Amino acid sequence: MRTLLRIITISVLILYSSLAQAGEPVRYQLDNGFTVILKENHEAPVAAFQVWVRAGSANEKPHEYGITHLIEHMIFKGTPSDPKGLMAKRIEALGGDINAYTTLDHTNYWTVAPSYAAGQVLENLADAVVNAWFDEKELGKEKEVVIEEIRMGQDSPQRRRGKAVMAAVFGKDHPYGRPVIGSVESVRAISRQDILDYRKRWYRASNMMLVAVGDFKIEELKPQIAKLFAGLPAEPALDFNLPPVKSGDGPRLVVLKEKVKQANIAMAWPIPGLPDPAVYALDMASSVAGDAETSRLNATVKEKLGLVDSIGSYAYTPDGYGFFALSASLNPENLKKAWPAMLTEALSLISNPPSKSELNKARVALSASFIRGRQTMKDQANTLGYFEMMYGGYEQVDTYTERFKSVSALQVKDALKKYLSAKNLVMVLQVPEDSQVPTETELQEQAARIFAAQQNAPAPKPVQEKAIRKELANGMTLLVQPRSSLPLVSFRLVAPGGFAGENKENAGLHELWSRSLDRGSKNYSYKELAETLDNLAGGVGAFTSRHFSGMTGGFLAKDAKEGLSIMADLWLRPTFDDDQLKRAKAEQYASLRRQLSSPTGRAFLKFRELFYGDHPYALNPLGSQESLVKLTGADLMAAHAKLKGTKGLVLSVAGDVDPKQVEIWATQFFAGAEGQAQQPELPEVKAPDAPRVEKIDDKTAKQSQIVLGWLAPNARSKERHAFNLLQAILGGMGGRLFLDLRDTRSLAYSVSPFYSAGYQLGVFGIYMGVGPGKEKEALSGLNEHLERIRSQPPTLEELDRAKAQILGGLAIGLQSYASQAEVMADDDVLGRGYMYHKDLPQDIKAVTPEDIQAVAAKYLKPGHEVRLVLGP
Repeated sequence: MRTLLRIITISVLILYSSLAQAGEPVRYQLDNGFTVILKENHEAPVAAFQVWVRAGSANEKPHEYGITHLIEHMIFKGTPSDPKGLMAKRIEALGGDINAYTTLDHTNYWTVAPSYAAGQVLENLADAVVNAWFDEKELGKEKEVVIEEIRMGQDSPQRRRGKAVMAAVFGKDHPYGRPVIGSVESVRAISRQDILDYRKRWYRASNMMLVAVGDFKIEELKPQIAKLFAGLPAEPALDFNLPPVKSGDGPRLVVLKEKVKQANIAMAWPIPGLPDPAVYALDMASSVAGDAETSRLNATVKEKLGLVDSIGSYAYTPDGYGFFALSASLNPENLKKAWPAMLTEALSLISNPPSKSELNKARVALSASFIRGRQTMKDQANTLGYFEMMYGGYEQVDTYTERFKSVSALQVKDALKKYLSAKNLVMVLQVPEDSQVPTETELQEQAARIFAAQQNAPAPKPVQEKAIRKELANGMTLLVQPRSSLPLVSFRLVAPGGFAGENKENAGLHELWSRSLDRGSKNYSYKELAETLDNLAGGVGAFTSRHFSGMTGGFLAKDAKEGLSIMADLWLRPTFDDDQLKRAKAEQYASLRRQLSSPTGRAFLKFRELFYGDHPYALNPLGSQESLVKLTGADLMAAHAKLKGTKGLVLSVAGDVDPKQVEIWATQFFAGAEGQAQQPELPEVKAPDAPRVEKIDDKTAKQSQIVLGWLAPNARSKERHAFNLLQAILGGMGGRLFLDLRDTRSLAYSVSPFYSAGYQLGVFGIYMGVGPGKEKEALSGLNEHLERIRSQPPTLEELDRAKAQILGGLAIGLQSYASQAEVMADDDVLGRGYMYHKDLPQDIKAVTPEDIQAVAAKYLKPGHEVRLVLGP
């Protein structure tokens, strides 16, 4: 389960278009008052179901802190018709995915599945939500799981910071100031009767609703829904009123001095939440201030002044109250200059309200998000449910967008002037233990000067959807998958070569290359590029992996030609400008600091070193402090010269385009390019002859991180299918490891098998996050499962569940054009064939139980594993 305290920005809110080429939503109520919203969409063979409850952690009484989230965990743990709580396993066996999240003001139980299983999946979800019986024994075990989740949060700098911001803005005694997940003490104290009392208050038909979007027939679903949800209590919903937020004694300062490498700043002001009309202007303000690369905060504080590695703004507006925030991640040495610059730039929207261009960029981004957000059934259901519950009806999507687009510069100024006052400011600093930070008095004095200074400042045609592959005259391979349902296009450019060719001296080279390539060319400065992309509501990026590197791009279909032109210019004529390289390097340093601040990150870094030894694969793709400092623009240009040759280059395109037109564009934009991109020659990696084991004492961690791994088949081996199925059999909420080690024995909050199949080799491993003192028992239990899978084939039921899970994931995952472009390109460069994803289902279906046992016995041999344990 996941606890979500989500920062809902404009790009997250607007995920649904009333202009969708699908059926309009249908809303009705059952006799007991239960609201149902159904929307047919036959663009993909997928169905999404969500049960929303208007009750979050804010609804809890003092002795119930954390109970909403605990119920979220327990809801799937058994009913009279499912005493063993195997619902998740059954849904995964149907190829579906199930989960839930808890927020301050609502809870959402959701599932996504192939449409052929829609009725069965809905039946399982409804049974859990309506009939969960909250077994006493299961409750005791699940409390331990939640406590492990709390400890995991204590290990996360981001979660610690988020908790501090909420407490600072709302106050620790306010319902919004408390952690949604509760505390170890409060969770331990919750009884089964507490849960039953809470459910009786809030899980009433009139306080809940079902939202479903997908490939189904509404009239066929209606009778089933009436039957499944008839058992919900019909009593009227209870009134609930939040206490007021106390504020006005600031500016206030909260300092978290911790064992972190990176500094983080959060500034926040309390604002109204939904459905207050001020939300529209505040959302516009957050978009103009910090959403895009050319936003004020990015352009000034990050790019011009170079004070932060990343920066942004957001308006968090749950039911009733919210907050407007600025956030930044930075080198601790820049802290003294960075926070005043952030505050000054944000307040500039008062003294210098948004220009027409800035307002237009926010509106264009909104329009683009309309279209992009329609690519998955789950996102459409999310938006319908969110607007129905928080805005008074899903029809308010149109109202919201119109009101957002109509926000004026004066309205932005007035809203910020009203709510962004010095007395209401709170600032949370998360810094390394030896950092110099301002005192609260210094904050108050400097903030007063900044506020005073701002106050006194002057003021297309359908195309055939048959994919094509063509070798162009310059040696480039072109792949095109036309799609006409949405006016979008996605590009993926892939070349052989990646960080597998690095050494200790230049480790991190290709990662730095990927962070620098899209920061300017001979024809576009960084600023010009950012402006152009913002005006197109498009984006480009670069990526790298062990053996392949390249670029991605996403644009509205009408801008496809210009988008590809920009990508080609960046690929053929990058500048790796010294100033932009410096900024990219600072971002990579920041990522490295974050990695080293995370116990999980440190564990996987040490595991890599232990697994590969002296092989280049052992190197950290982010590099090291020592290697990064040596890298220059000349190094990046030399690395790029080995990649950019068009012979060996693959351009994959998916979306609303004409393949012949794309061929003309690619030939034109890449004209004159020469060269052959090739894979570097690397030594063979051999499985260890004896166990490699290392235990690292990490006194800063609250949990132990355990990682085991074995050498496994590569991405071109037919055995990879058996390994993917093995991962599904062991993993997932219905898998062996989850059901036993997590659910039955409560030994770990997280237990996740992973299989990574690369160009040269693969790795199969298992990660566990366990509480102190449970390491030995957890490893013993894991070894029992490994011996079982080596010695006997899985059952047909298990294999069928795993196959359905993978095949369902394929259907769900290939909904977006970006994923279609990615899978075509990657399969082509791996030699599997650009349309291999069409044949993949048959290869998955052909795997037998004996195939699973055979690969487990062949590769997961006792005494040939690598094991890393990092923890207290």
